[in-house]
Amino acid sequence: MKTNKVMLITGATSGVGKALAEYYYKKNYKLILVGGSREKVEKQSIKYKKNTLFICADLTKSKDIKRIVDDSIKKFKKIDILIANAGLYEPDKIISGNPDRWDRVISVNVTSVFRLINLVLPHMKKNKFGDIAITSSISGHQAIHWEPIYSASKHAIQSFAHGLRTQVSKNNIRVISIAPGMIMTELWDLEPIRDKKYINNMIKEGNALDVKEVVSCFDFALSRGRGANIRDLVILPTNQNL
Repeated sequence: MKTNKVMLITGATSGVGKALAEYYYKKNYKLILVGGSREKVEKQSIKYKKNTLFICADLTKSKDIKRIVDDSIKKFKKIDILIANAGLYEPDKIISGNPDRWDRVISVNVTSVFRLINLVLPHMKKNKFGDIAITSSISGHQAIHWEPIYSASKHAIQSFAHGLRTQVSKNNIRVISIAPGMIMTELWDLEPIRDKKYINNMIKEGNALDVKEVVSCFDFALSRGRGANIRDLVILPTNQNL
């Protein structure tokens, strides 16, 4: 099935972003895949042979974020779908944590999303079409005591997404927030091949999500008719006690 849609995914070299890239590449989307590690970006680029732009960028730098959008428009002339997926996890206790690391978490999880959407919106508005899907977290719906910095960043994203949606809906632009619970990805220092047995057991026992389940949530939300906007979709492992 052919499509002319152009999709930009941040955090595309691991976890949910990587799974989304694989899924939509198979559906023949034109992709802009953004990652922070040049090694991972180069490794991933070997796998994708057509209609894909790879960008290595530091999302804490405004000039890199601008370059992402500039290069994307130069290559494909438009951005139909933005999946703001990149994120950092931070479980530190406040009394013993590192505030410099917290600043980086906020910069990636919150500020980079603000900046990227700010730059993408004019192009979507011009085309009178767009979907902005943000990878949030159950931590954005309730404060989780062992990850207060991460929870704060996701609460900020939830509030932002709700306000943004009301501002842009009349331009045929939808804003979607997908909030998973625990997923078996590199966010938890897991390696898919090395930790395959542990990952499979966690998923089988309902203690963690298979990343494919999260991808299916994005696809469900994005594939609704234009008159419907899945504002918030929360998906949890069956046995996650939250």
